Amino acid sequence: YRKAAAGSLLLFLARNDVGVTRTGLSVSRKHGGAVERNRLKRWLREAFRLEREHFPIGVDLIAVPLAADRASLAAYRQSLIGLVKRLSRRLEQSEKPTEPAP
Repeated sequence: YRKAAAGSLLLFLARNDVGVTRTGLSVSRKHGGAVERNRLKRWLREAFRLEREHFPIGVDLIAVPLAADRASLAAYRQSLIGLVKRLSRRLEQSEKPTEPAP
C-alpha cells in the first residue's frame, strides 16, 4: 500500500483483487462529538462520489481527516484528486518490473 497527506486529508491506497474501487473512512473522536464526526464522514463520502471518475479501477482507498477546522467538501475534493493521482503513480512505479543491470 501507499499513503500520502495533503491539506486536511491522509489517504491510503492499495491494490485489491476484486476489480472494483472500494472506499473506507476512519474519523476519530479527536474531531469532536458524533455530530461533527458524521458531518466529516458525509463530506468525505460525497467527495468520493463526485470524484470517483478520477480513481483507478481495482484499488482500496482509505481516507483519514486530519484537521477538522480546515475541512469542507471543496477541500476534500481537491485533496482527493491530487492524492489519488500521486499515489496511483507511486503504486504503478513500484509494480513495474525492474530490468536487470547489464
